[in-house]
Amino acid sequence: MTKKVIVGGTFDHVHLGHEKLLRTALAEGETTIGLVSDEMLEEWKPEVERSYEERKENLERFLYPFEGWSIVEINDPFEKAVEGDFDVLVVSYETRERGEKINEMRKERNQEELELIEVEPVLAEDLLPISSTRIREGDIDKEGKRLKPVRVYLGSQNPVKKESVREALSEYFDLELISGEIEGVKKQPFNEDIIRGAKTRAEVPEGFDYGVGVESGIVQTEKQSFSLEYVAIKDRFGFTSTGHGPGFPIPERWVGELKRGMTLGEKMKVIFKDPAVEMGAVGLLTNGKVKRQDCIKSACSMAMIPRLKAEIYR
Repeated sequence: MTKKVIVGGTFDHVHLGHEKLLRTALAEGETTIGLVSDEMLEEWKPEVERSYEERKENLERFLYPFEGWSIVEINDPFEKAVEGDFDVLVVSYETRERGEKINEMRKERNQEELELIEVEPVLAEDLLPISSTRIREGDIDKEGKRLKPVRVYLGSQNPVKKESVREALSEYFDLELISGEIEGVKKQPFNEDIIRGAKTRAEVPEGFDYGVGVESGIVQTEKQSFSLEYVAIKDRFGFTSTGHGPGFPIPERWVGELKRGMTLGEKMKVIFKDPAVEMGAVGLLTNGKVKRQDCIKSACSMAMIPRLKAEIYR
């Protein structure tokens, strides 16, 4: 028996993400496509300039080679799916919550819940989901090519962190890096507080694509304490990826002082009797053969892995 499928949307700029969504629905069965009306857009997404007829024509152009579909005008995001005779509702990561709400409403009416099929987003060149909003804003084109530098906010004014993050992320895209101090992080974090600090620093202000937090801290094991750099990268869509660089051991006799409030950098200045020393602990302990920048860059690269292999991690 052929399944009855419904999928809905604005479908402004029929892009690669829309195409994946529609192909998934069509592969499931006879598909009804709910296309948002002009009246609904006036309240919902007034920034959309294309009329219902223009958007319908674009949809029909893509759908022409396929069979088993129809387009209906919708004035409400719930009504058609809640009241209609369907088996499957295809949603995106953005509309999953709405799909769950539709099933709640069907259940209240003693109707069968719909099978929800969520389609993973198609990522653009900047490793962020392709969306009509981003196309309208001029960030990307319909194929996902980035049209302007990626805006990155670093939650620190530390010059070593700034240069390290700039070098690391430049391997992946052309970027504009802005930095600022973030409050609410511990001066010398230990264990779980390191990742909390990095995530707190990874703020994404309005108008930015990514926020990056770099936190240095001490991880304690049963036999040894290690200093490492932890990086959190958060994007404008709320996905956070994390990674850390190589850790190096610190003398156990230092741990007590560090727990009482002294930072590792301050400890280095005391030991080397130089208040201006800026090399960092790993540099000083290795006579400059290992640089802190390399540890931060390594942590950034590790934090990027879930973005480069999004089909596995998301």
